[in-house]
Amino acid sequence: MASWGQHAQGEWSVDDMPDQTGKVFLITGGNTGLGKLSQSRAALLRRNAKVYITSRDRERGQQALERLRRISETIHVLPLDLSDLHSVRRAALEFMRREKYLHVLINNAGVMCTPAALLTHQCYDFQFGVNALGHFYLTHLLLPVLLTTASAVARALDKVRVVHYTCTLPLSSRVDYTTLMDGPVRRKRTPGQLYQQSKLADLLLAVELADQYADQGIVSIAVNPGNTFTELTRHTKGVGTAIWNMLSHDVSKGIISPLFAATAPIVLDMNGKLLGPRARVQDIPTSMMERCAGETLWDWLAAQTECFEIVNGIGPIFRFHKESVLPMRNGSVT
Repeated sequence: MASWGQHAQGEWSVDDMPDQTGKVFLITGGNTGLGKLSQSRAALLRRNAKVYITSRDRERGQQALERLRRISETIHVLPLDLSDLHSVRRAALEFMRREKYLHVLINNAGVMCTPAALLTHQCYDFQFGVNALGHFYLTHLLLPVLLTTASAVARALDKVRVVHYTCTLPLSSRVDYTTLMDGPVRRKRTPGQLYQQSKLADLLLAVELADQYADQGIVSIAVNPGNTFTELTRHTKGVGTAIWNMLSHDVSKGIISPLFAATAPIVLDMNGKLLGPRARVQDIPTSMMERCAGETLWDWLAAQTECFEIVNGIGPIFRFHKESVLPMRNGSVT
């Protein structure tokens, strides 16, 4: 078998994916972006995986389902709008109603450079709400089934995986909590700055999840697939889009890192790592992690979701290890 070093040099391909019989995958945004690609979903189906994709648009989700059922009947679709925590909760509960196990959660869905005026249903910055908060809450709600699965597969020396998407980040990156909801400070930020902030949050959450649940059989991996030709740039235009397209690679290359993280056996030893394009391990800058280590992103997000449940009279499904310590801002939980 090829070594990690060989895989890290880009030699791993979809053809190297092992059989996934008996495994259940959940891919958010599976009908858009990298999750939409026939190479990605079809590869999993052809390796005998049971795959759930999510779709904000029911009609598009159904169209994707009909196409993929030509390959396998083990493809399913769940309605999910990550910009609405009510929808996130409904999707998680529906999944757990249908399935006892979840072996791989791929937090694939995302938006980039959306109009500044756009907010989530709960009044968070749209990019942060979809890319970070929505996925945080979904992962939180699915922890019972993830931990149950981790316990079940431990006998086979296997582990559960959670894959998060990030991007190339400036060394000076940090999360500015005054921009996570609408206000004068947020309005001074460019869509690109808000996007990078949301992707930094995804990286931090991947590392924190790895740290908190490593001893319970969960492997958390961050992937930066690189610039790829997808629908991610649908909200951008002009020179920025032209530059992005010039630097982008074909989607067939963009799916390598996520699929490697989701299926390669050697990744079981890569908990908390960052994979770049072509499944190459990338260093997470120590200075960035040290600067962000004192911040309370995990607790802040846990407080938001906890108070969302309290205000809406919703009982908790599961509590993270850490206690929520920060209060909600008025008007942020409806």
